[in-house]
Amino acid sequence: MERLAVWIIGLAFLVSAAAFAGDQAVPGSSESEHIKGTSLKTVKMKTTGRVVEVTDTLLKIERSVKGTVETFEFTLEKPITKFKIGDKVVVRYITRGDKNVLREITLQRRAKPLKKILQPGEKEEPDIPPAKGSGVAK
Repeated sequence: MERLAVWIIGLAFLVSAAAFAGDQAVPGSSESEHIKGTSLKTVKMKTTGRVVEVTDTLLKIERSVKGTVETFEFTLEKPITKFKIGDKVVVRYITRGDKNVLREITLQRRAKPLKKILQPGEKEEPDIPPAKGSGVAK
């Protein structure tokens, strides 16, 4: 019985050693280098600002953060014609080397005005004038 247990443990050891040996890459194989190169994650970033300059290959925006004005330059993969100087935009981009490459640009949505909070005893003033004939019934 003990001899059978030793044989089973030895066989399990050999099978697991063969499995681990199969996971290791062969030196000089270009496949492992290719896998490592594609596993790098591309960092996507987003910023908002006002368009300062637009050309066929370059977009400049400036944004203000805590009172300081920063200017960003983005290289364009294809020319944009929809945006003009002074537009408020949201820009999504990635960094390649030391250049920012534009991925997506959209107009910044305007925030909806907040509703006025009524104090107790205050009447709400309607924004829409009453329609003709909608007075109080007599």
